Amino acid sequence: MSDPQPDKLRILIVDDDQDDILLIKDYIHEGIDRSRILLDAAVNFQEAQDCLNNASYDVLLLDYLLGEKNGLELIKIVRQTDVKTPIIFLTGMGDEEVAVRALKSGASDYLSKGRLSPELLAHSIRNVLELVRKEEERQAAVAALQESEENYRMLVNNLPAVVFKGYTDWSIDFYDNKIEEFTGYQKEDFDSRRLKWSDIILPEDLKKAKSKFIKAYKTNHQYRREYRIRNRQGEIMWIHSKGQIILNQTGAIDHIAGVFFNVTKLKEAQEKRKQAEREREKVIHELKDALAQVKTLKGLLPICSHCKKIRDDEGYWQQIEEYIHDRSEAEFSHGICPDCFKKHYADFFDDD
Repeated sequence: MSDPQPDKLRILIVDDDQDDILLIKDYIHEGIDRSRILLDAAVNFQEAQDCLNNASYDVLLLDYLLGEKNGLELIKIVRQTDVKTPIIFLTGMGDEEVAVRALKSGASDYLSKGRLSPELLAHSIRNVLELVRKEEERQAAVAALQESEENYRMLVNNLPAVVFKGYTDWSIDFYDNKIEEFTGYQKEDFDSRRLKWSDIILPEDLKKAKSKFIKAYKTNHQYRREYRIRNRQGEIMWIHSKGQIILNQTGAIDHIAGVFFNVTKLKEAQEKRKQAEREREKVIHELKDALAQVKTLKGLLPICSHCKKIRDDEGYWQQIEEYIHDRSEAEFSHGICPDCFKKHYADFFDDD
């Protein structure tokens, strides 16, 4: 038995009555486009098993009475092998109890043979196929969600940051135990609400952090803020926080989704760099002050060979003391050398 083409609908009819099989086939051809239908039939339990083992079916139409065994037993075997083929269970008049047992065993629908018609059978087939399609979509969505959650957990675990879900009262939920290494506090301390995030922010930084949040709420609902916390060991840590304020349908704040980064080392490096810059500026300032105190005389100085006055750049003659004083930091204290003393104060010396 070859597999049907992808655009074909393959149905297996299991019934121990050949006349009923022919009638069901006619109803199917009348109710559903013949070009889309491939029909197989089995008249007993074993033939039905052989067909199910050798081919894949879109729908199974199953009668209750199948000789020594019945359709309920076949449903159980089919479902135990994890075959997802939808089963329409066919019963006689007044077999409602059997029909309920069939549904509990895994049948998708049931029809009474006494009320069977092309329209009713076609409607049931379309209905169970739609149920299968929706179930496949649901399972695909669940699988995609599980994969997404796994990828998210992997991303969260590998991020050099702490992912959180916060609330307006500063209570907070964390997605992993990274917060324990981050702050020294147990995740359970925050989960149980014994500890709120505001409890470990330095009081002098808390007001600024709150104002950043209020500004974000009034604008685009996104914020970045830096502040200091005190960890469990009493050490000060710098935190860089990014958050998105999530609103509910009424426009009120539902929660805050965000991440914390420990930027303590970065802040320490920045402070060291600033300190180095301050030291550099201080040295430069001191050098400038020192240079400002230094004046040098260089070049050719026009000096009178008799009175020793010096001609300045404007052509004026200045006493040598005045000229040097104006162009350097030198100060003069006047005295008299021995030769000049003898020359100008000879009366003070003996005739000898």
